[in-house]
Amino acid sequence: MWPFEDSLRDQNPIRKYREWLKRWLFKNNQLNTVALIGFVLSLSLLSAYLFYSWHNQPNTTLAITSPPAVQKTENQPVSEQNTSGVQEPLEKAVVQTPVNPEEMVKPVMGHALTGVGMSFSEVFQDYRYNSGVALAANPGAEIKAALPGTVSLVSTAENGTQQVTVNHGDGWETIYSGLEQVVVKAGERLSRDAVIGTLGAYNRINGINQNHLFFKVTKDGEPVDPNTYWK
Repeated sequence: MWPFEDSLRDQNPIRKYREWLKRWLFKNNQLNTVALIGFVLSLSLLSAYLFYSWHNQPNTTLAITSPPAVQKTENQPVSEQNTSGVQEPLEKAVVQTPVNPEEMVKPVMGHALTGVGMSFSEVFQDYRYNSGVALAANPGAEIKAALPGTVSLVSTAENGTQQVTVNHGDGWETIYSGLEQVVVKAGERLSRDAVIGTLGAYNRINGINQNHLFFKVTKDGEPVDPNTYWK
């Protein structure tokens, strides 16, 4: 039997193994039961040993620990360090009052020339959609904030006039167009009735002959008619 038999010495290794296994398991064309049982038993013992070795191998998982919450900085004195273990916020949270549109006031004391929606244009002699309202006022009239909020944008509008956008929170926003002079800047907090600027020469821009402030109110980007809130 191989590897002791010279008849299989010069054959292909795989073929030699097959011939050897055939001669070992079969004797006189009959299955060698003892050899088969020994082979299966050896294979089972080997599998059991490998499984036992894998299952009982030591756990090498590394524990990851977070750094301490309080650390000393280079420029911070020891006496000013936070030793309580509680992380302090970098800035105090600004508590914003919910917007109540019922408290909205007119930005300028003048009657409304248009409302939000379709209206007839005296200049163009056709019907046009207005996303805001036109409030009649003379050049130089003070323009005030309709609600408390924060100035989000100051830009140049039509006819060289200025436009101010104020964010009131909760999706509310107001836009004041036709200003000649602006006395606020972006990021500035405004109270209701705070002066934003003065009105310029602003007519015929929205199809209206009379000088006016174009005032636009939006909620979540959709135009809202402020005439329903003014008392």
